[in-house]
Amino acid sequence: MVTGSIPQITVRDAAEADVQALTAIKQPEVIHKDRLQEALGSGFRYLVLLRGPEVIGFACLVFRRPSSWSDANDRQHLPQVVDLQVAEGQRGRGYGSAFLHAIEQETVQAGYKQLYLAVEPLANARVYALYERLGYRPLQPEPYLKHWEFIDSSGDKHQGEQWIVDMVKPL
Repeated sequence: MVTGSIPQITVRDAAEADVQALTAIKQPEVIHKDRLQEALGSGFRYLVLLRGPEVIGFACLVFRRPSSWSDANDRQHLPQVVDLQVAEGQRGRGYGSAFLHAIEQETVQAGYKQLYLAVEPLANARVYALYERLGYRPLQPEPYLKHWEFIDSSGDKHQGEQWIVDMVKPL
């Protein structure tokens, strides 16, 4: 799909050929390979943002959480955008907004009427303000501590915690 607001921006499903570019945006490589595998099933899309032929971002569009995720059985706040990233040198140019708009269109085409995301409002105040400008509204008045973990296909355990606020936008 090509977005209309910024020239030469395309959003499509990620492919094996994108792994090197995705890893340049965020490491480790195995996470991207695992996401490609998760996207082979239903309920999960791994999307890339391109400027011309160059991969400049990625995001997960989750309709059903993968079984490898610690919150795999959680059916709340779906569909959800997870780990939306724009390459550091491309931020602040409208690419993230255009990417999110394209993801919203994909969500509507899949038959959904709202889209969720989660953000760290204190550590990532700029992104939180962007989401609010784009029409997302917080579901909680204060951030809550969310613990997460998963084991990648190499057997490495990834875990962490974040103070987040869930947000939703009617589509």
